[in-house]
Amino acid sequence: MCRLISLVGRDISSYIEYVDSFVKASRCDPFLMELLGRTECEGHSDGWGYAIVGARDGKWSLSSHYRTTLPVYYDSTGINNLKNIVYEISVGVLIAHSRRLAEGSARTGNTHPIHYNWKGFEMWIAHNGVMDSSELSKELGIPKLLDTTDTYYLGEYLYRHLTGVRVSDLVEALRRAAKYTKTAMNTLIILYDDRKLVLSITSYLTEDRLRNPLTVNYYRIVARTSNNSSAFFSSSIARYIHSPDTAEVPLQSAVVMELDPEAGRLSKSTYNLD
Repeated sequence: MCRLISLVGRDISSYIEYVDSFVKASRCDPFLMELLGRTECEGHSDGWGYAIVGARDGKWSLSSHYRTTLPVYYDSTGINNLKNIVYEISVGVLIAHSRRLAEGSARTGNTHPIHYNWKGFEMWIAHNGVMDSSELSKELGIPKLLDTTDTYYLGEYLYRHLTGVRVSDLVEALRRAAKYTKTAMNTLIILYDDRKLVLSITSYLTEDRLRNPLTVNYYRIVARTSNNSSAFFSSSIARYIHSPDTAEVPLQSAVVMELDPEAGRLSKSTYNLD
């Protein structure tokens, strides 16, 4: 159970207030409270992190990442550093994640986003939900470690199915991975090389979760688009934004954004994952 936020496009600093809302929702999550039947604040206190990729001279050549076991709402230094980087980027993408652990302890290695780059292109993944890590590890032919987040196995599975920064490969890999979902496969993924970058946002629940309105409400991903930029964020973050012009990422789907590093133009496609 985690909270996710992504900003993508030109002048993403116009959404900087959403970072503050991400912090507030991580501290006191109203939809998590409803789901758990609690009346006092419940939050996401098991670490947080981010990855940012920005453009220079028409190439994706600026990157920064950060992971800590500190709760995001106690890490003012980390948040201020993140904001400073966002202000410096004219064209780029941010993904951030605050963690409420499901598998694996609260250690830095289990904090998201998780990075993969051994095939000559980069991938960062942040995930909300639980995957079947035992079955994924069997499929991958690697040991199931006791203190490793399920997101590591999901990311490894996806990355192994990719041959480059290709939308078709990523969507097909996500469709294959969906069968290993135990609760939800809500993900933010940055996939890029020197010239090309895609951001994918998935919203996927198992059939039993789809039948529970409280679960659906908790896992919803909300989107806002304006000019050449977009924001995607977990449902409870929207409670702290109060923006009237938001939409939702369709359940059981992947939204893929392709970002031009020179002009900052965004293109968007939506794919069914069932």
